[in-house]
Parts: sequence; structure tokens; C-alpha cells
Amino acid sequence: MTDSPPQPQDKLVNNERSLQQLAWGIEASVGQFKLILARCNYASWRDRLIQRLGEICQVEIRLLVVQQSHRTLYTAIREEFGEDVPACVMVVGLETVPDLAMMLTSANQVQEEFRKNFAFPLVLWIDDQIYKQLIQVAPDLESWAITRNFAIAKDDLITLVQQLAEQYFSNTLTLNLDAYLVLEAELEAAQRELLDDVQVSNLEVKANLSSLLGLATQVNNKINLALEHYQIALALWQQLNNLERLGKILGDIAFCYYLKVFKHEDITHPDWQATRHYLQEYLSFLSQAERPDLIANSILKFGVVLCDLQEWEQLKNIAGQALEIHQANNQPIELAKDYGFLAEVALAEERWLEANQFAQQALNVGVPSPATLAAEKVVVSNDLSLYRFLLARSQDHLGDYQEAIRNLEAAKDIGNPLTDLRLYLKILSHLQKLYFQQKAYLQAYEMKQQQRSVEQQFGLRAFIGAGRLQATKQVGTQGLAPLRIDNKDSIAPEIAASGRQLDVERLIERIGRPDKKLIVIYGQSGVGKSSLVNAGLVPALKNKAIGIQDNLPVAMRVYTNWVEVLGQLLGAGEAGEAGEQGRVRTGFIYLRYSFIHL
Repeated sequence: MTDSPPQPQDKLVNNERSLQQLAWGIEASVGQFKLILARCNYASWRDRLIQRLGEICQVEIRLLVVQQSHRTLYTAIREEFGEDVPACVMVVGLETVPDLAMMLTSANQVQEEFRKNFAFPLVLWIDDQIYKQLIQVAPDLESWAITRNFAIAKDDLITLVQQLAEQYFSNTLTLNLDAYLVLEAELEAAQRELLDDVQVSNLEVKANLSSLLGLATQVNNKINLALEHYQIALALWQQLNNLERLGKILGDIAFCYYLKVFKHEDITHPDWQATRHYLQEYLSFLSQAERPDLIANSILKFGVVLCDLQEWEQLKNIAGQALEIHQANNQPIELAKDYGFLAEVALAEERWLEANQFAQQALNVGVPSPATLAAEKVVVSNDLSLYRFLLARSQDHLGDYQEAIRNLEAAKDIGNPLTDLRLYLKILSHLQKLYFQQKAYLQAYEMKQQQRSVEQQFGLRAFIGAGRLQATKQVGTQGLAPLRIDNKDSIAPEIAASGRQLDVERLIERIGRPDKKLIVIYGQSGVGKSSLVNAGLVPALKNKAIGIQDNLPVAMRVYTNWVEVLGQLLGAGEAGEAGEQGRVRTGFIYLRYSFIHL
């Protein structure tokens, strides 16, 4: 005879019992180190449990929210509490750490430091995936811990999924990018708990789960997986005859295929064709639904797609409709985008004067208020960069070359390759062409070198000849949100390809030794000293800790009044790298040919 599945009331009783045991464990361990793992797969449920724990526990619990900037768990705790010895520390947010395996490995390596320096119980809130990683990469640390498990009743879980789906389909789901990492893990856990249960046969629950998983994996840059989830959701919403949600999924599928096409210049590639097909399906749905508000919103997301597909007539039609709505609603930022798309159409149709007028209008209405600029600085700056680029293109065709150069330089200065790499490279390319035409050969050469350097950083060019290698970056694309953008520097692949990876590892080993206070890299000009540092050592040290200490790499090439410049760089570096952690405990300074290890 098999046991019947746990009922919701049973889970509530079990959770209360586990909370009581957790509270007793904390109270019994005050004044000594004890590691406790609290397993819960859902952040909202975890927060309710923590609130309840605070009510029943007789010990003050100090909460530490791990940040992405934290590289080691040990230093995160040390910097947060300093010499103050709390009665208990509870850690949340481990699921948002980009390289959690490295953090857990580091904690495993310095586990004795926890026992010697942390005389208080330490509670780590983890989910099932973190627990698996902990067993794999930090088995010694895990063996110290006692574990308490907390589950959620199926009815509560179904309600949670339904609430998230309502927010998603009404475009009111406002999560930051880190929260999408957590959301993906939670939805996967919900899928295991709900869809594997034969008692849960509700098609709407399955459709909601697939839709939300599509969104989460899309934002987390797992585009192929997102398409799989969206296709399942599409079939389910068709079966349920829910046309409104069906239309939303069509748009998201088109968007995902567009995110894939950047790898293919040939517009006959199947991904381009799929983009065109699903976008036409989505726009047809909007037209039949007679929802001008949705049409106006669609241009903000799909205007760039229509430009790349060269669907000029359709873009002109939608931009015209959006223009009326955004004017009526007094939405200047959106109105500027409409004018920008109309300028794109005019340029494609070689109506240079009209393109010039549309670009000017975009700039005139798109200048943000101070409050808007503070809230959306990067996005607004990139929009203004685009409008100046469009204006410069029209001026070039109208023969106003000096004004075109001035606007291109302004577009370059306020543009950001991390936000829109394609636009930034187009600006540099156009500047190089205009400088060359005006016989300003030095400026043209500088633009070409800058273009090659940016291409190398973003993996579009393998080698840059006489230039210096830089750390590689992950790029985002303007207008294509939500999309996770990884701004973290990475070691350039050329370092490994040239055999310099071993040199980087040897330098890191020396920097970690207390008897190596000065490290000198020497060699003839052009052998790759600067590239080794900028493209190899600096990103390596930014992304890892040495023992229990963090690193603050500061590279400088200024020799006049270098002490003052060093102070400025150290201040900026500590603000940027340390964030809320406070003082960085170790670092190095690069002075052209040498390292001073602090």
C-alpha cells in the first residue's frame, strides 16, 4: 500500500516544525560557528518563512544579501560585519551570483577560516540547484552543515504561477535582470513539482508555466530553450482558444528568432525567414484585434526588426499610427522614436531632406528632462546617439559634410557599444569614410583603429595587428529588452590562443604570495606586455579572488603627476569594484612595465 501524497495542511505543519528546529539550532549555537542550510525553491515563500522565523527565534538574526560584486562568501561576511560579532547571520541571494561555483569552491578552500573567525551560527538559504553545486564543488563545507527543508503547498504554487502569468501578459511584470535568474530556477522547480504530478492536469497551468519559462530563458540569453517553451505555450493557448495570450506569444517568438539572426548576414537564412513569418503573424493579430495601443507599443519593440527586414512600407504605416497615439498621450521619448523610424524609412527611400527633418524632430522632442535622464541615462543617451547618426547621414547626402562630422562625433561620444554595438560600429565606419573623403587622413586612421579595437573586444575580430588587445565583452542590442547583458570583462581568447594563459596564471600565483611585493614584466616594445595585462591579467583578477581576499586591479599609463592620477583611479576603482562591500583587501597597480603588489 502506497502512502497518499502530502496535503497542503501537512506541508504547513512540516514547515512550522522545521522552522522551530531551525530556531532551536540557532539559539543553541550562539557564540560558536555552526553551518545550517535552509532549502527552499521559491524566494517569495522563503521571505515569508524568514519573517516567521524572526517571530519565533529568541536570537537577533542579521541578514546579508549577497551581491553580484561579491567574489567570496568569506569576505562578503567579513566586510559586512567587520569586528562586530553578530548572534546569527542569515545569507540570501546566492542564486544571483554569476559564478556561484567559484564562490562555493573558494569557501570550501578556506573553510577553516570560517570556524576560526566566525563565532556565530551561519544560515545559508539555498535551492535545490545550489545544493547540488555545493555537494559537487564544496563537499567538505557541505559535510559540516545540517539541513532544514521547506516545501510549498501545490495550491499555493499554482496561485503563484497564475499571478506571475497575469503580470506577464498584462506587461506589468517588473523584475530586474538578477530576478530573472531566480525566476527561471523557481519555474523549473515548479515544473518538476506540478507537471510531473498526475493530479495536476490543468492545461492553463501548463500554458502559464511554458510562457513564463520562455520569458525567463529569453532574458537569460538561452534563446533556443526559450523558443522551445514558447512553442509549447503557443500550442496550448491555441488549444485553449485564448487569442489574446496567443498573440503575445507570437510576438515573443518573432523577437527570439530576431535575437538569433545576428549570427547570419544572409537574409535568406531560415532564422530571418522565421522572424519575418512570426512578425507578420503578430502584426496581423494586432490589426484584427483593433488595438491601436498595442500597435503603438509594438513599434518600440519591433521597429528595429522591421528596419533590418527592410519592410519600409509596413514600418512607415505603424510609425504613423504610433505617432498619433504618442502625440495624444504626450509621450516625448516614444514620439522621438517614431520620428527616428520615419527618418530611417526616408533614408532608405532616398528622401534626404525629409529624413533630415524627421531626425531633427526626433532630437528636438527626444531631449529628456533631468528626471528622465537620471532614471534612463543609458537608454536615452543611446537614443540621442541614433538620432544624431540619422541626421548626419542625411547631411552627408545633402553635402553638409562638416555638420555631418560634428554630429557623428557627438553620436560617438554619447553612444555606448555595450548597449548597441552595431550602431556604434556604424558611427565609427561613417566617421572614417567622411574623414577620408575630407583628406583628414590621421583622423580617418584613428577611427579605423578604434573600430578594430572595439571589434576585437566584442569578439568580431580575432587579431588587431599593431593595436593592443583588450578584455572581451558581452554586448546588448538597443531596443531589444528585456535581454540580459553581461558587462563583465573576460579574458580575450587571443591570450589563450597565443599561449599566454599560462603566463596569466603564473602572475596570479605570484600576486597571491606575500613574499612577492614587486613584480616586473619587461621586454622589447611590441612583444605584448600591455596586451597580456589588459586582455589577460586584469579581467582574470576582476573575476576571481585570491584565497580569502578580493582584488582591485588598477591600470595606469600616466607618468606626469602620477601619484594624483593613481589616487583618482584607486578611488574610482574602489567605488566601482567594491560597491557596498567597503574596503578591498588586496590589489595591484600596473605602471606600464611593472606591478606593485599591495
